[in-house]
Amino acid sequence: MKKTTVQLLDDLDGSVIENGSGASVSFAFEGDSYEVDLSEKNLAEFRAALKPYADVARRVGYVPAKARAANGAKSDRAELQAVRAWAAANGIQVSDRGRIAATVREAYSRAQAN
Repeated sequence: MKKTTVQLLDDLDGSVIENGSGASVSFAFEGDSYEVDLSEKNLAEFRAALKPYADVARRVGYVPAKARAANGAKSDRAELQAVRAWAAANGIQVSDRGRIAATVREAYSRAQAN
């Protein structure tokens, strides 16, 4: 019979992290993501060192795709066809498929408002 024992070690000082103590901490700094295993003592020091910065920092996280859209609304097929037809009638070259440049869409919107 073979028995394998896995020990989690503190990445900072190499000490053994007993079950139920310490933690694996994920963080990002200057565009790079990191993860470090820390004992309770080093975890407390890590938290204390970051606390002044975290207290004044802005939280970031998952942003739904809708919130990131430039105009906040998804274009429907009929609208895209209308923009392409208007552009062709006005001598503006656009592709038959894919994105339509914002400048063309803005010109179309201005023309429809008049």
